[in-house]
Amino acid sequence: MIKFGRDGEDLLVQDDIEDVVFRIDTRGAETRSADPDRFVFPVDSAVAFETDHLAFRKPVSVYVRRDGELVNSCPPGQTTTVSDGRYELEISPAPMKLYIRLDGSLEVGSEGGRTHLRFDGARTVRVGARSFHGRPAGTVTVPESPSGLMEAVSTFGSALATTSPERSFPTLRGHPPLVAFGEERDVPSFAAPPSTGVTIEVPEDWGSVYTVATLAYYLGASVVPGERPRVTAAGASHSLADGRLAENAQSLLEHVFLLDCVVRTEGFYDVDLHERRAVEREVDIDPEALYDLPIDERLARYLEIPIDPLSGLLDWHLTTDMAAEPASAELLPFVVNDLSAIRDPASVPETGDHYTESLGDFYRSDDGEEDDEDVPTGRVDRTAFQDETVVTPEPVDTVGHTWIGDGYPVGASKPTVGAYRRRIDQPASESRVIDVQVVCNEAEMREETEQLYGFRDYLEFEIDIVYDLAREELRELLADDHDFFHFVGHVDAEGMKCTDGYLDLHTLEETGVKAFLLNACTSYAQGMQLVHAGSIGGLVTTTDVGNIMATNAGRTMARLLDYGFDLHGVLDVVKKVHVVGGAYSVVGDAGVTLCQASSGTPALVEINTREKPSEDSFELLHRVYTTRNYNVGSLFVDHFAGGGTHYVVGGPPHSLVVSREELRRSATERRTPVILDHELRWSDELNFDEF
Repeated sequence: MIKFGRDGEDLLVQDDIEDVVFRIDTRGAETRSADPDRFVFPVDSAVAFETDHLAFRKPVSVYVRRDGELVNSCPPGQTTTVSDGRYELEISPAPMKLYIRLDGSLEVGSEGGRTHLRFDGARTVRVGARSFHGRPAGTVTVPESPSGLMEAVSTFGSALATTSPERSFPTLRGHPPLVAFGEERDVPSFAAPPSTGVTIEVPEDWGSVYTVATLAYYLGASVVPGERPRVTAAGASHSLADGRLAENAQSLLEHVFLLDCVVRTEGFYDVDLHERRAVEREVDIDPEALYDLPIDERLARYLEIPIDPLSGLLDWHLTTDMAAEPASAELLPFVVNDLSAIRDPASVPETGDHYTESLGDFYRSDDGEEDDEDVPTGRVDRTAFQDETVVTPEPVDTVGHTWIGDGYPVGASKPTVGAYRRRIDQPASESRVIDVQVVCNEAEMREETEQLYGFRDYLEFEIDIVYDLAREELRELLADDHDFFHFVGHVDAEGMKCTDGYLDLHTLEETGVKAFLLNACTSYAQGMQLVHAGSIGGLVTTTDVGNIMATNAGRTMARLLDYGFDLHGVLDVVKKVHVVGGAYSVVGDAGVTLCQASSGTPALVEINTREKPSEDSFELLHRVYTTRNYNVGSLFVDHFAGGGTHYVVGGPPHSLVVSREELRRSATERRTPVILDHELRWSDELNFDEF
């Protein structure tokens, strides 16, 4: 994974999984292998050498820790002297986790676009690194059978950087290996199952193995055949049976994950954690005693703690309906990497609670007539779906919902292996400019193109809006590279309407569009073709959508993407505030983002001014959404709450009572979407005196 090389005066830190290199100027010092276990934080490999000086070829921050505790932060542009001691330094940003161990005093400074470390004489320096492991390290090949899949899933825990409670941090959870079926079994050494002593027993069928895959990954567990599903560890056993395997597996995953987030506060990250206080109010727990236990013994202790009292303290982010068939195995590692709850759609009882909203006045089809506003329910033009059927998955309690199987899902996302691969292969951009291409091919829909993107102070948007394109003009535009493509117009079974006919994207060989919004009637099939041609993911419709409603929804989606939501989050918010929201779905990878939220994690505030605790105070719900950069288990400080309390990303919305002035101050410090009395607004546009 991590290798060290040399280029002139520079030490090269190379990550073969992520295909990135980081340079450190060591003045040509000779290196030797070092013990990775000497580092406090987990590293894949390490080297040692003697020098009196190190330099990084760009400005970096240096975080100085002693015995895992942060004692100094050295940002770029400042000179900091650190007194004598034994330290482990974390260097950021770097394309891998990079640590430096040394004894003695040092000076950290920046000059000439470089950050340097200077010592008072030569000393032994150790450099250790760990891959972010956002990409799979390789492929595991097993026989095409449920038992073969069990063997493959048992290797997923090899991607964990640690089996300590800190694996609840997303940076310590690597990408599981890919899965392939073949006659020749091949489990490379990097994918050797970890020796955790944890076992999951399930019946030998496709659906059962898929359902426990995420739990097995997080526990580093071996999956073996068993008539009654259960988890065993250090002599303890926990049943997953009673006919609700998916529900029980997910309940246990959330239980263990939450307790890990609590127990890890006894380690390197001693913070005031909201969830720790909440857990300690409900159950007896000794985090200090649990922290240093081996994973199997710690899990056995967790199994003694009742699940029900803690069941509402996490609000899981993603559910995947995965067809119980061999073809699903190719997508399984990507789904597990997202830490998704998995269920077999054939085993989920129907609730009948499906989308049946009225979609409005002028449908974005092209039948030459304006439909009456009283036309009922989302009309599906099934001819636009070629040979596939339209399916309505059973509702989920999570923000994100993914469908892996036959058919086009209404209200969920349908990924492809190609989309997932393109996302993880996407190179990190050094550009601050986000290229947005807007195409409007209908005069009566031009209102949607006004003030769509570019509301961020520190990001530059290059927005090009064009109108009334012909087929070849649209084809050429789609062949170019664009961060985002927003189409406003008509789509039907023939394709996307242009001035001289229709462009069918089934004829598109390749596209440079990264992500997109096709805001037109029944644009699902055309959007899927964009994904097949090279896009990562996009928002589409599965029904006819009313023109006025679609215009409002389109502008909302554009601003949410501009703010930093991924497609899962965009879809969730749109469903909350637009009656037409249920008409939209995602094709490809719904984890794609246009940019990162300025606060790191995108958030949503809900305020009901009609139900106030007092005349000059308001109750608000503050929900933080996960993204791939800040996945479940990350930490954040709620700036509405104040006081420095940390929260786990992935928790339920926080209910807070704030004064008018506190709300004004917090809302204007950060631009945040606000659902005010059921209407989506933006905090920097609110007049708080009118509440």
